[in-house]
Amino acid sequence: ASLEVDIIAYGGSEPHIAVLSHPSIHIHPMTQWPKIFQGLPRIFRPIMLLLKPIIQFLMLLWFLCLKIPSPDVFIVQNPPSVPTLVAVRWASSLRNSAFIIDWHNFGYTLLGLSLGRNSRFVSVYRWIENRYGKMADGSLCVTKAMQHELAQNWGINATVLYDQPPEFFHPTSFEEKHKLFCRLDKDLRQPLGSGDCVSGGSLGMGNYELNETLFTTQVGTDIFLKPNRAALVVSSTSW
Repeated sequence: ASLEVDIIAYGGSEPHIAVLSHPSIHIHPMTQWPKIFQGLPRIFRPIMLLLKPIIQFLMLLWFLCLKIPSPDVFIVQNPPSVPTLVAVRWASSLRNSAFIIDWHNFGYTLLGLSLGRNSRFVSVYRWIENRYGKMADGSLCVTKAMQHELAQNWGINATVLYDQPPEFFHPTSFEEKHKLFCRLDKDLRQPLGSGDCVSGGSLGMGNYELNETLFTTQVGTDIFLKPNRAALVVSSTSW
């Protein structure tokens, strides 16, 4: 029998065409939290912190228990932990399916970045994440460091499964780099203040011709990286 995959998606970027066109992958997009609530005064924030997971919890149960066929296994990426882990655990019990968590980070630490580690919401969030994390039938994680943390401080035995980039991720050619920096050149040269290394000194006085960017130079049909180019640092979105 062929493997059928149902993906319940909430926001995020558009999946790759290979995923969208695959006959055995079925994507069920959930309605996102209305943006009108994001502009409410801070006094309503505690109410929204309670209301949002409740609504998401009910929506998840609808999808997991009624909208998709009964699966052999539920695989859920963490975070977000609340209400996802609770909803999937309930659904796995009701539909007699296995429950597996793919640990990419800890949800309570991310929440603590905005609310502070001493927030009661963060404490409750961590308790839920810990309790329902231990209820999983199996756990995956992306690093050995997280595997050690889960085992030592959470009592969860996880198997390390490294993220593997798909084939369309590859080192960029000089031509691809030059085209990208041509598109970004004006934004990169825009002064951001006295502390901006790009806008300071001679770098801010470069030309805006398409044959030269902050990082590359085109001479005829040949493209070269500048020997005195600025440093370019790219970090993961989780940072």
